[in-house]
Amino acid sequence: MDDVVIFSLRGKIISDIDYQELEQSIIETISKNHYNIVFDLSELTHTNSSGIALFMKTLTKTRIMNGDLVLLNITGNVEKVFSISKLDEIYTICTDQVEAINYFKHKK
Repeated sequence: MDDVVIFSLRGKIISDIDYQELEQSIIETISKNHYNIVFDLSELTHTNSSGIALFMKTLTKTRIMNGDLVLLNITGNVEKVFSISKLDEIYTICTDQVEAINYFKHKK
């Protein structure tokens, strides 16, 4: 869908340096009026408060603009962080891209 942008995250986000480039891409995306964002986390191996801060900033920015952030394919250590911190209750989490795209279609 034209109004959904998917970012595939790889490796780990454990410091601000790990996501500076991604954050700039998110800012550019939102400035182009794309407020529905999907983070595909299938290849994200580790995260901590730095990654969570990025997710929260993105969620806040998209929702202010009547969009949303969907997380996709959360596994392993990242899934544990979300479960332990109860973040899985805040975010919309999908298991595949079709489910994520359909979420935005039905949200309209």
